[in-house]
Amino acid sequence: MTLIHIKELFRLQDIGNLRLIAGQDGLERMVTEAVLFEYDPSRVQLPDFYRGDLVVTTLAYARGDAQLVTQSLLSLMRQGIAGLMVKTAYFTELPKAVLAMADQTRTPVLLFDHTYIEEVILQVTDLIRGKRHFAGFERELDALMRGSLTREQTLTHLQRLDPLGLNTHRVYALLPLGRLPGMEDALYDLLCRDAQAAHRYIFMTWKQMILALRRIEPGESTDDPCGEMDALLQSAGIDRGALAVGISGDTPDRLAVGTALREAIYAARAAKLCERSAMTAAELGMYGYLLPMSEDPFICQQCRRAMALIRDYDAQNHTNLEHTANVYVAQNLEVAAAAKMLYQHPNTVRYRLGKIQKIMQLEGNAFFEPMLCLTINLSRILEESGHP
Repeated sequence: MTLIHIKELFRLQDIGNLRLIAGQDGLERMVTEAVLFEYDPSRVQLPDFYRGDLVVTTLAYARGDAQLVTQSLLSLMRQGIAGLMVKTAYFTELPKAVLAMADQTRTPVLLFDHTYIEEVILQVTDLIRGKRHFAGFERELDALMRGSLTREQTLTHLQRLDPLGLNTHRVYALLPLGRLPGMEDALYDLLCRDAQAAHRYIFMTWKQMILALRRIEPGESTDDPCGEMDALLQSAGIDRGALAVGISGDTPDRLAVGTALREAIYAARAAKLCERSAMTAAELGMYGYLLPMSEDPFICQQCRRAMALIRDYDAQNHTNLEHTANVYVAQNLEVAAAAKMLYQHPNTVRYRLGKIQKIMQLEGNAFFEPMLCLTINLSRILEESGHP
């Protein structure tokens, strides 16, 4: 049987203004089915609802009758339903007795606006069936990583990502090195059978990656973040060798989660470029500058233009200055080491570098070597990402 946690309902972006108003302690409850409840229980016998039922209603049967709302919803919660979703078509708030019972029984109560109730049932059913395991977060992730949100907007986006709202997080970015079918299903199955993993991790798809938001409890020891993720992937039956993993630093400030997301993504991309299985944000080095640069259209155009000039010269003169530049940069800008790798005399390497310096219009410029290093490495990043 496929299950979801109540907290996963926040992935459903097409449900208007979905918000939790009571029963926060029950967000880890499992849902097996979304069921409609749209009739007066005082006139028709209340059917049996079950532990995994998510009851969805507009409360149309109780228009203007707050007492009937209280009686019917208290009866539902006493039956042990998983949670309650109420459309605000007739009631924009619920009686205090209902909210108190929801907190007491740990029954999450959520309100939503505008969306047709039938569409809500369909969306929840699709989620339960596993069609959208980790989807629906890209808009929030992109907004957080841009870093242009107000404090209130940031907290609103974070509420969708992590309804439990713990302060300290770490982010993992899982980047497949090739096609890796079934990874999402394997992780989803793991969360369904491992309650501890489900409490600790929130998985989200973003572009070609899966991002894992790891909640860190106060006082919890997390000395080996890489080993922890390796163990999780092994438990899920995922080939660790088929992934490059990026790991952010621990982030005690919820408002800095956007930075942690970028750290993990850049670390995963850098790990792939360096042919490493994993990399932490602290190990990014120059990639901490180059990868953000690779997202700037102006800088990328400058890089492409410089590389095009070198390649055009090679094509017209039957030379291989680009290869010389690549080797020179790879050998840490050391002429002797580059000459050895190229089977050339050091003076030949110096001559070729002088040609490149002239082509790049950096003759006599002390910044030639840093610019060459930046251009070669940034070009490599663009080619790896499919934007040469």
